[in-house]
Formats: sequence, structure tokens, C-alpha cells
Amino acid sequence: MESESKRIASYWENKLQESYIQGLENRHYLVEQAEQNLKILHHDIRHYSQIIDSLLEQKRYEEIKEINEQISHMADENKVKEYCSNLIVNTILSNMMDKALSLDIRVDLNAKIPKEIPVNDYELTIVVANLFENAIQCVKPFEKEKRYIEIEINCMNNQLFIQTKNEYEGEIILDSITKLPKSKKNENHGWGMQSILSFSKKIGGTVGCYLDNGIFHIMLYAKF
Repeated sequence: MESESKRIASYWENKLQESYIQGLENRHYLVEQAEQNLKILHHDIRHYSQIIDSLLEQKRYEEIKEINEQISHMADENKVKEYCSNLIVNTILSNMMDKALSLDIRVDLNAKIPKEIPVNDYELTIVVANLFENAIQCVKPFEKEKRYIEIEINCMNNQLFIQTKNEYEGEIILDSITKLPKSKKNENHGWGMQSILSFSKKIGGTVGCYLDNGIFHIMLYAKF
């Protein structure tokens, strides 16, 4: 068991490092692309300005409004997506959001995580990855209208709160001691859930879950 646990820990560490590196590469590419597009937009602004001046003379205000909306839309399209201020956590969130999008899963994500946090960045990132991945795997087989995940992560004011919500069908078997879901593959928790539980114990937190009207909720809370 100890050997298997180390193997799993090593696997997740490697996956996280790969994800982090890939995220940095993607972020660098997106920043370069956005800068290039904004340079083009900046160059074209003078042409837009000339068009607006001409339309003003003709009092064609609705068309001016449309041009302004177009410029605003182009600027918004070239903003680099940032889900939180913590680079490491933001990397895994970016990758998970891309995965959810590829599976046509709607995600309502609210993440408030500063650059400096009172817990290990990588350990928190693994927990976030596990919870996000579990939710994706749960809703992936559902019809489109049920493929929805709600995630809240708040690591502010010396407190950590993480909550995920998603549609769930069937029965959840909870462990009599931990009150957390058991893996369907065996009688124990899945490795992802064990990782979450281990992190919670390390930081003196609590983990809980419940099923309410077909919505599965899982929460982690700690105060430092």
C-alpha cells in the first residue's frame, strides 16, 4: 500500500508539472498573440477615427455606436484569461476549463486566490485538479443540459473554502467514518478523494459532502 501510494503521488506530481509547463507555454503564446492583435487594432484605430468623424458630420449616431461596440469587442477578445492571481493554480484551472469546454460542459467558476497563500501552492493545485476532474467525470455522460459544474475557491483572510456542485444520478455510498464517497471500483475512496482528505488533515481543515435534489455538493474548509 505504501509503495502504491508513493506511485500515485509521483504520478500526480508529474502530471501537475506537465500541466504547469504546458500552461506556461500556452499562456506565453496567448500573450504574444494578444499583443500582436492589439498592435493591429491600435494601427487601425486611426482609420476607425476617420470613419467616426465622417459619420459625426452626417449625424449617423447609431452607426458610430456600432463601430464603438466593434472596437470594444475586439479588445475584449484579446484579453488573456486569468481565473485567479496565483499562477500555479491558474494554470490547472485554465487546463481544466479547456477540458470542460471540449466536452461541452458549462462551468461557473469563481476563484479568489492571491499570488501568496498560506498553503503549499502545488498541494492546493492538486486538490483543485482532483475536485474539478471528479466533477467533469461525473457530468460527462449526461445530456447537454445536465453537463454543468459550479466551482467556488476562496483563499482569502486566512481562510480556505472550496466547493463544487454538479448534477448526480444514482446512489452515493459514503464511508461510515469519513462520510466521504467511496470509489465505485473498490470499497475504499478513490485516489483523488484520498489526496483531498490527506490535504485537509494536513492543514487542519474539514471535508464534507451531501446530495440534495440531484445536486452533489462537496466542500473543504480550513482556517489558519
